[in-house]
Amino acid sequence: MPVFSKNIIAVAILSSLAACSSVDTISTASINIAPPKSSQIEALLSTEQNKNPIDISLYPEENILELNEQMRQFVHEHVPAALSPRSRLTYLLDSMVRPSQLGLKYDPGITLNAADTFLQRTGNCLSLTSLFIALAREANLNVYYNEVTIPPSWDMITDNSMVFYKHINAVVDFGNDDKEVVDLSVDNYEYHYPQHLVSEQEAAAQFYNNRGAEFMNTGNNDKALLYFQRALYFDPRASHIWGNLGTLLRRKERNVDAETAYRQALTLNPSDQVAMSSLSRLYREQGQKDKARTLEKITERFRKKNPFWLYSRAKAEYETGDFDKALDLIQQAIRLDKKEYRFYRFASLIYFRQGKLVRAQQFSDKASRLKLQSN
Repeated sequence: MPVFSKNIIAVAILSSLAACSSVDTISTASINIAPPKSSQIEALLSTEQNKNPIDISLYPEENILELNEQMRQFVHEHVPAALSPRSRLTYLLDSMVRPSQLGLKYDPGITLNAADTFLQRTGNCLSLTSLFIALAREANLNVYYNEVTIPPSWDMITDNSMVFYKHINAVVDFGNDDKEVVDLSVDNYEYHYPQHLVSEQEAAAQFYNNRGAEFMNTGNNDKALLYFQRALYFDPRASHIWGNLGTLLRRKERNVDAETAYRQALTLNPSDQVAMSSLSRLYREQGQKDKARTLEKITERFRKKNPFWLYSRAKAEYETGDFDKALDLIQQAIRLDKKEYRFYRFASLIYFRQGKLVRAQQFSDKASRLKLQSN
């Protein structure tokens, strides 16, 4: 969803790499990371810090799908109950996006529950999807969260910063294997991306994770901690949330606890590149150079086998004006993934800047064909 992360949507994720098909996975043993003790994990999720109890009422508690009376009236006014399920869906979506009615707008930096999204009429994809699901269920539609894995990208401001995007949309199930994806931030979605059903509990965890990231970005670290802890209450096996918690603890100079959080992230997902990179930097800062170097080598190996890392490097070289280097990198990316239209489109741009107009047109045509095939 900064690597710390920016999220495209949905999920302001500071975090984890879900390996795409061209990237190897590894085991915890191969990176020589010992799982933390259960007592260490429990301590990180405890309501006590530095032996000072936290007021339990401070913990965030939001029902992300809760409806109010105004939302119910909206559905009843705009979605006739007598219509077929597919027609009800059409009426609902029209009323949500039509400027003269709800007029929803997409904003990747805002995470809200359904009721607040309805009130403010804006939000990221998790916010918009939560609102849609709440209203759709009031319209008697069978609908659930759907998570889409967007190809990873890298923030080239610092060579070690990776941004992993998750995207949330919804699926309406009409029965008899008739389903329809509903995506209110459609530019982020392509049907061939890996995707899977997400429980409401997992969606709630992502909500609290996003809010925690937002508070961390604004320097409100104490509140961010409460939200990350709440997120892990709902989904304790989410490695990227453990990685985000580790980043927060490192900012609070709780380095021992930060290491525990990163180790837990890697125990749950040994291929979590963000947690691995963050832990290697922590080790290097602490003078544990051998441990840092081991993780850095693994991270570098992952990157060289990941076409999207090469793509990001190519874009960075292009921005500096080194078109030959950019072309070499994008060609490596294409060799690893010959079906990604964006690689060909970028190669076309490089050839155009080099004055190789025939090659530019060839790659542009190839990109267009692949784009059509993906739709």
